[in-house]
Amino acid sequence: MARCFCWSSYTLPAYLWTVFSFFTAVICPVGLYYSNWLQKVTPEGTYNSLSPYRLCLNETGQFSTSCQAYFSFDEIYSSEWKAITLLMGIGACCLIFSGVMSLFGLCIKKLFNVYVTALVVILQCLGVVLFFISIVVFPAGINDHAKHPELCGSAAGSYQLGDCSIGWAYILTMVGTGTGAVATGLSWTAGRFKEKHRRGGYTL
Repeated sequence: MARCFCWSSYTLPAYLWTVFSFFTAVICPVGLYYSNWLQKVTPEGTYNSLSPYRLCLNETGQFSTSCQAYFSFDEIYSSEWKAITLLMGIGACCLIFSGVMSLFGLCIKKLFNVYVTALVVILQCLGVVLFFISIVVFPAGINDHAKHPELCGSAAGSYQLGDCSIGWAYILTMVGTGTGAVATGLSWTAGRFKEKHRRGGYTL
């Protein structure tokens, strides 16, 4: 009977890096997908929610799945959110690539030579930085409430939530970015640890 073995050469910090990288690669895109970055409960008990590129009105639950994306890039809520949409799209690709590579490394012996390791770590670091910038800039984009006054009211503006509150998807994205930062730190720690025990390059 054929059996499959994994020939990982990971150190303990590298295993931890894999866990955090995979978690980040899942959590950040999920937070990006859902519209619940800003949300408001209406008097009728429904939910209005808004993210950098999605708008949901009169949803019956907090997990808004039937909402619409903007039909064109120009329809995005504000110029800040246009930039965020691009940054997070690039960042999500970087984090997903790093997460997938971390899993491949579990079963492909010596996958992470000095060049592959540098590429994965740099892309992961880039993804975390792009998501961090997006999280910080996001509240600045709440500055054109005239487009959707039914959502946050006339008091909404840059770093002013008005009648809205921070939604779970925004918090989830922050958590994912935090775990990505931990993963980036672990990748450098894992590489330095192994470099002390094995000559010939910076690997995981």
